[in-house]
Amino acid sequence: MNAPATADVPAGFKVFGAHDGMFGLVGPVYARVTDGEAHLAFRVEKKHLNPVGTCHGGMLATLVDVQIGFGAAVLMKRRLFLPTINLNCDYLAPAKLGAWVQGRTELVKATPRMAFCNAWLEADGEIVLRANGIMKIPRDQDGRYAFRPETDAG
Repeated sequence: MNAPATADVPAGFKVFGAHDGMFGLVGPVYARVTDGEAHLAFRVEKKHLNPVGTCHGGMLATLVDVQIGFGAAVLMKRRLFLPTINLNCDYLAPAKLGAWVQGRTELVKATPRMAFCNAWLEADGEIVLRANGIMKIPRDQDGRYAFRPETDAG
């Protein structure tokens, strides 16, 4: 299965992130921001499969890691990259070849330096992974975490 055709991508989603680095290897990853919430997604391709033919847990963990940070930033109305302090994942069901995997984030609490979040990934509407994470909220003067246009989805 090659990169999904535009017709295979639900309305409102557009390519998210840089085309090199991690997303260059595992992407394309798509994003949509609606009603103040961010959703990251991808279509499961052959390159994402584990030896038993379902989406590798590492790919799901990669997506939910970015989902939590991006989702929390959008919910807090901040245009920052939020690095991961801690990530816990529970794998609930397999995501199969061709499935549309989409995430959502819940901001549980934010302190001046940390965001505590829950997140879920659904494959064609079925929850396949739930996670909780703690993200660092960087200081405003630390330019490494500033908004970059290539990560804009909204």
